Amino acid sequence: MRMRQWRAIVVAACVCGGAAMRPAVGAAQDSAADRSVVDGVFTAGQATAGREVFRRACASCHQLGDLAGPKFAFRWEKTTVGDLFTLISDTMPDGAPGTLEPREYAGILAMFLKESGYKEGDTELPTDVEALRKIKIEPLPQ
Repeated sequence: MRMRQWRAIVVAACVCGGAAMRPAVGAAQDSAADRSVVDGVFTAGQATAGREVFRRACASCHQLGDLAGPKFAFRWEKTTVGDLFTLISDTMPDGAPGTLEPREYAGILAMFLKESGYKEGDTELPTDVEALRKIKIEPLPQ
């Protein structure tokens, strides 16, 4: 198997099957998180900009419905937005990881949150990983 194919499989497993990552990543982060994705941690404009970046840089390999939606919180619960930001920015786009601007990665995450049903707020998601690690991913209130 070619290295590029192997990397794509590993990344897809991490992004789509985030539950497997939960104990290792999230356990240490839970106590540090002081906000949650249910608190309106992104803006509508940021999510819209993220959608455009996703179309340009991600849609050739990924479908939005596989990454966002009702199962988003289940996949990422007990982790933080910073954990997901780090995973995506360290591994995507395939073949050129880390080549997007931090604001573009944050925009993609804002779009994931919006598409998963989380409410918008008045402040954009930050681009600083430590600040993002203070935002816990949890399910939408019932």
